[in-house]
Amino acid sequence: MSDALIGYGTRFLMAATAAATTLTKLAEVTSVTLPNEQIAEVEVTHYESPNRTREFIAGLNDAGEITIEINWIPGSATDDLIAAAKADAKVRTMRIVTPPDDTSQMYTFPGFVRGFEPAAPIDGRMTASITIRVAGAVVRADAAADPTVIGA
Repeated sequence: MSDALIGYGTRFLMAATAAATTLTKLAEVTSVTLPNEQIAEVEVTHYESPNRTREFIAGLNDAGEITIEINWIPGSATDDLIAAAKADAKVRTMRIVTPPDDTSQMYTFPGFVRGFEPAAPIDGRMTASITIRVAGAVVRADAAADPTVIGA
């Protein structure tokens, strides 16, 4: 029997401002990707590299971007929060909390809103895609009792 889980119950939270001490949960989230950390490669090949083969060492870590999909409700608290975060372009605390069960994890990181792309199809639900640039280290921990508290 598999131990696989579904993503139902995953939450995305972000600080309303760069100085906020609590996080606000985005409403109507339908999909979220987690940071895709990649280690840069630095070439260190020299004239005497064995077998004329390029040599590399590990460089800096880049946590990349995440994408959040939501049911877009124009003028909602979530719409206003994302629009304000994109407009001020400030780095703020963000958090992803995986489904609430005994294996729940939270991923906390600084980030800023890079893109906000609403869509309004003629015969379907309105959605928006939010692109977040992860701007520093990602801290993974067991989920806190109250994931809205920064530092928890």
